[in-house]
Amino acid sequence: MHTQHNHVTNMILLFLLTAISYGFFNAHLAITDPVESNYVLTAKTMIEHNSWISPMIYNQVWFDKPPLTYWALMICYKLFGISDFVSRIPNTLTAATSVTAMYYMVYRLYKNISVALISAVVLMSTLLFWYISHAVITDGFLFLFSLGIFAYGYIGLTQQNYRAINAAYACAGLAVITKGPIGLLLPGLIFMLFTIIQIIIHRENPTYSWKRQLSILVSPLGILLFLAIASPWYIAMYQLHGIDFINGFLGLHNVDRALISEHPKFNVWYYYLLLMPIALFPWTPLLIHKLRHTHWMEPFNVFSALWFISIVLFYSMVATKYMTYTFLAIIPCVIWISQHIYHLFITNQRKAVKRYIIIPVFLYVIIFLIGTSYDKNLTIIPLGIACIITLSMVFIAWRTINNDMLITESSLSVPRPFLYITVILCIIYSAITITVAPILTKQSGLQYVPLVESHRGHVYIYGSYYTSIVYYTNEVPTSVFVGSNDDPRWTKGKALMPTITKDEFMNRIVADPTALVIVPKKFKVDYENSIASTVTQKIGANDSAIIYERNKK
Repeated sequence: MHTQHNHVTNMILLFLLTAISYGFFNAHLAITDPVESNYVLTAKTMIEHNSWISPMIYNQVWFDKPPLTYWALMICYKLFGISDFVSRIPNTLTAATSVTAMYYMVYRLYKNISVALISAVVLMSTLLFWYISHAVITDGFLFLFSLGIFAYGYIGLTQQNYRAINAAYACAGLAVITKGPIGLLLPGLIFMLFTIIQIIIHRENPTYSWKRQLSILVSPLGILLFLAIASPWYIAMYQLHGIDFINGFLGLHNVDRALISEHPKFNVWYYYLLLMPIALFPWTPLLIHKLRHTHWMEPFNVFSALWFISIVLFYSMVATKYMTYTFLAIIPCVIWISQHIYHLFITNQRKAVKRYIIIPVFLYVIIFLIGTSYDKNLTIIPLGIACIITLSMVFIAWRTINNDMLITESSLSVPRPFLYITVILCIIYSAITITVAPILTKQSGLQYVPLVESHRGHVYIYGSYYTSIVYYTNEVPTSVFVGSNDDPRWTKGKALMPTITKDEFMNRIVADPTALVIVPKKFKVDYENSIASTVTQKIGANDSAIIYERNKK
């Protein structure tokens, strides 16, 4: 009973710690282009049209993503109104739930509260998790459901536990209405490979039933749960939109995205090999040290290695590459790191703790401080103050390790030096949240809102588009298509905003006395070499773009 009380208390505290620290300063983080603005404008448009089934943007149905993220945004908008802070509530709460779920799942796997607590803190303080959990995108939800798939799937397949595998199927159903078919197909492939390996390993064991193992993998109740959760929206969309839904959602946004790169310059085989070490900061050195001392024949390590390698390898072969795609691969890495932290403390390895925990965190803080000081648009004061505090706490943690760092197997808490590291990372991430706010504003149409709202006439965006302008103002500028190296099907399939060609724009600008033109700096030379520059005058500029107005003389 006492242990159960500890679990509840720990989960409540982890949820609140993550929600408060991740929600800090969110009201001052602008909605950025081109990704976040698509999600918030879609949810806003769906509310305006009372469309809870068909995703809509620019008053048109579009098939980019399934609806779960939109639903979460819509519910928050209905309850609290539309704002930047409210737009980030779903992912903040999802991050807090993921940290709490990591604690719960790891305890189920190892029955060790210390390892469970450490794993939750490691997840919360990992760079990629922190970044994605602050963004208005689908990947936070997908991570939460994939964590359930990972843990329940492993328990189900290794303990031949039908309830666990059924829970994994249910989580897969939620993943599929979050991101699409990949929410089932990739975990399904991993489960199949692991099952084959299990059957091979136990082939000489007379008490082991390969038929039962296969029946666990294809649990009828699990499949039924998956279909009950995932299929209604897909069926409804097909009934409403027919072949357009198949071609748009399954064709363009799934199959074509895998075969034809949206952004060819990122389509290199080593993309994720470079990304993953950065994604796991500041714990990367600790993970490398752990993997060098891992017994790879243990079932958990086999399953985890299959999970990590399959995800990284699959997305390395996929033509379109985004940094968020391999986010799910960090799940076993977080658990490996947590196991190793616990092992270092339990075995009193003071030098290893300093070398692989304290020093990397120290360098991590310094890297952020130096990086911030090089950008003139950022204020270094919040990060500077945080660095002074955190470096002092690094020193305290270092001294604590010298004096007392040993914990026992029965310990119900994490060691004090690791608690110091937790506080350090919470402080530094809070300071970074303040520091990066100007960067997000530069990537958002928010910087043009006063200009657009005061202008009485047509607004054009030359060569690009700020969907966030529509979100903030309800004004819909026209995009001028200048040209792109991307495959033309992406231009046609994703550009649902009002768009005209460069030639059409030149004809309009000559005849339109009310035109306002926002020219991103990368298109400055192209614009100045066009006819438009002769009939417009520059009225302003910032770090992102130059603003021109129709010359009325």
